[in-house]
Amino acid sequence: MKTRMDAATRMTQDPEIAALMPPAPEVPQATRPWWRRLLPVVGGFLGGGVVGAGVAFVGLPLLDWLPPTAGYAVLAGFFLSLWPNTVLHEAGHATAGLARGMHAIAFGVGPLRCERGGDDRWRWRNGGGIRGIGGFAALLPQGERGLSRVDQMVFLSGGPLANLLTTAALAALVAWLPMPGWLAGTLIGVALGAATLGLGNLIPLHMQGWRSDGRGLLDLLRRTPDAALQLQLNQLMALSLAGVRPRDWPAAAMPADDGTVASAGLRQSARMLRLSRAIDARDTDGARADALALTDAFASAPPVFQSAIAVTLASHAALLVGDRRLVAAWRLHCEGGLMDLSPYRAWLDAEIAHLDGDRAAVVSHVERARAQVDRIPDAASRLIILERLDALRDASV
Repeated sequence: MKTRMDAATRMTQDPEIAALMPPAPEVPQATRPWWRRLLPVVGGFLGGGVVGAGVAFVGLPLLDWLPPTAGYAVLAGFFLSLWPNTVLHEAGHATAGLARGMHAIAFGVGPLRCERGGDDRWRWRNGGGIRGIGGFAALLPQGERGLSRVDQMVFLSGGPLANLLTTAALAALVAWLPMPGWLAGTLIGVALGAATLGLGNLIPLHMQGWRSDGRGLLDLLRRTPDAALQLQLNQLMALSLAGVRPRDWPAAAMPADDGTVASAGLRQSARMLRLSRAIDARDTDGARADALALTDAFASAPPVFQSAIAVTLASHAALLVGDRRLVAAWRLHCEGGLMDLSPYRAWLDAEIAHLDGDRAAVVSHVERARAQVDRIPDAASRLIILERLDALRDASV
């Protein structure tokens, strides 16, 4: 239940603005039916069985080559190689995407991030851990390249293929080259870790708002609504990367609110892009439906999507609604996520200072945001923020 204080606060607000406020943290989430709660468990058993069978198929013949005392080396190789194999997996995605002409903007393993800004500089930072994500490789289509089904299938296949090729190479080394038992055991452990990651990612699952590589490949092969929407979103992100601002995106390219899409993450991404177009066009009426839908979805959205939703809704609050409390409420949620959001936070701080009438603070935050804006990878977002920062500075002179 909401607290009485929270309810009283909302009662004093304009109902239209109250409906756009972030949900209170104490609002309980609806309990899913028992059979839906059981599905991830059953899926985990089935997926674990498939991966286990694959790993056993690779590993058991190799273990015949080892002395009984090499078991500890196998375990050490398996567990110590988890992060290196994750790096290799993401490098496989990156190599495949670059081969199809895509543009790399970020990589991450655990809390470490390496991000490419609009100035083409790569920057390292500690981005913190994100539940459900061990690593990622973010590449966007560039121009006409990287947009097709084949491009996406190659990109998704690159990670698992890198792991499975590593497994095959290490298995061949152990089988063909003479080496001490401890080294052979360590290499087998590394090979088993690579096989586990490669085969595990080929299982078609939804995990924490993300589709596994296998699920993405299956959707593309079956030409599902999810695959069609992903290709449509890629086209819009390619336009933004090239500097085409949202209000100039072709209306025919905008995704519809399609209830047949299974992935909540894809549906939310489509809403964010539609809302971004409405904000840039200053279409208050056209923005409201998607703003309300994103507000309602925020609490149940996977953590990786919440910060992106918060930035979009804070932008809506600043540029279309103009309510100080609403901007500040969403600004608090613009943390975490995959990418560096510091330029957006600095800009939103300037918007809040402007709504407060604090000219000195506006100038300070505008300068801070301008110093960070080159960290934004896509040209359209940089153009829009710089345009708004100029307007805020001029209003404060």
